[in-house]
Amino acid sequence: MFTPEPGTPLAEYYDRTQPRTGAVLSRRSLGTLDAVSIGRYALTIGAADPIHYDAAAARSAGYADVVAPPNMLAAIVEWGIGTPEAQLQPDGTPLSGDTPLGDGDLGLRVMGAGEEMELVSPVTAGTEVVLETTLEAVTPKQTRAGTCVFVTTRHTFTSAQGAVLNRNRRTVVLRNPLQES
Repeated sequence: MFTPEPGTPLAEYYDRTQPRTGAVLSRRSLGTLDAVSIGRYALTIGAADPIHYDAAAARSAGYADVVAPPNMLAAIVEWGIGTPEAQLQPDGTPLSGDTPLGDGDLGLRVMGAGEEMELVSPVTAGTEVVLETTLEAVTPKQTRAGTCVFVTTRHTFTSAQGAVLNRNRRTVVLRNPLQES
């Protein structure tokens, strides 16, 4: 089986991460969605259906309150202020190399490689959302750009009562830090 070149940050990451395949990495509350946040998100992405920002329209459509656009849960997983430009590498990836397991100390380059969503149930304002993240796969590959490791995590979004709302599978590709010339 192919593995990253020994002694590299990518090999260190692979050796630490691969044995954890199948493990639940975290379970945390994302908080309670409110109508204002749902409406702002909907308008920002161009979701113009009034069920996303008008409670009366949502109720007349059979919902308890305004309804989050289907991709909102996947978007709020990493809501934060972002990375300042001064802390980005020349390829646009953060200097911290924020990997799915938080091994930023290795300086790995991280880039999105795909996402799939399964929308199970509409999410309305007032829903407390819980996220469970599971490490699904850690796969080394040799590509034209060099050695990479593809890391896939499964995110399961539930209500606080345990009802599954959405599932998504997110894959990132990791590479060794840029070489200084």
